[in-house]
Amino acid sequence: MNCGDPTIDGLLAEEASIPTLKTGATSRAVGYLQDLLRGHGYNFLPDPRVAWYGKFGLSTSHAVLDYRRKNGLSAGDSADSALLNDLVRRPAPKAALSPAYAPLVLNLPFTSITRFVWLTSLFETGGTFGTLNLNTDQCGVSFGILQWSQKPGQLHKLLLACQTREPAEWARIIGGNAILDHTARPNGGVDARGNSIDPAFELTKDPWKSRLVALGASPAMQRIQLDLASDAYLNELAAITASAPHIRSERGLAFLLDLANQFGPGRIAPHYLAAVQEGATEADILKQLEDAFTNLARPQFQHQVRARREFFRTTPLLSDEPFTIPANRS
Repeated sequence: MNCGDPTIDGLLAEEASIPTLKTGATSRAVGYLQDLLRGHGYNFLPDPRVAWYGKFGLSTSHAVLDYRRKNGLSAGDSADSALLNDLVRRPAPKAALSPAYAPLVLNLPFTSITRFVWLTSLFETGGTFGTLNLNTDQCGVSFGILQWSQKPGQLHKLLLACQTREPAEWARIIGGNAILDHTARPNGGVDARGNSIDPAFELTKDPWKSRLVALGASPAMQRIQLDLASDAYLNELAAITASAPHIRSERGLAFLLDLANQFGPGRIAPHYLAAVQEGATEADILKQLEDAFTNLARPQFQHQVRARREFFRTTPLLSDEPFTIPANRS
């Protein structure tokens, strides 16, 4: 499946008319290249939250040169057909969701809903499928692009989908189903502090920790993550459009989806109603919500909340045009 960018798709098809990507280039294709390289461990490269995303500078040049050297490609710091094809075909140890990775590696279309999931995942995990939060919030393990959490039962739902939809891959990585019996217990099998009630299933430690990382590295299981995340966002969009009728743009809906992910959907309604005043535009409402939720956060986290809300409110990756919600696949 193509990613839709003529430069990336042309290089992958080895079209002679498509020039290689070199230092000094600024384009969407460079951003896609950076996304793919980050999945192979080049964490210093920018993602869309950073102003130099899509700009082929010294850091991108260094990553390309190093990747070529490590993987037996010809020397150089430009991105040609050989490099792009190797990036796509070689398993990425830190694979991250992006507009290039979904179609080129997972063979899944990068839909409007996928875009919403992607932008939120950047703030949750940098978009990385195998990210683990090891009980820093006293909720046990949180896993994946949207950090499905153990204590609320979200992790169990994801693991059950993996076992049900990809039983052979599940058996290869996890083994049996005992972990499912454990995470199906009340509070996901953890106590009030997020520690396992059964030491044999302390998921923050090996062997479970390594197995979950391997689960996140599996393209088959990555497809399931993206599928569940997209379904959850479609359902949440239906609720948002019913409760927030003044928000109709792609930007506004993405803002509210991410806000619900960060703070919980139940906390949005009173602040939304307070922001909806006579003559208020959608932009006015989003700015008031940004201010309100920044002030709700603890002082040490207010800068992060402000930056996240401002990103959704201003990024050129989102449109201000009315957004048509796709039909729910279920």
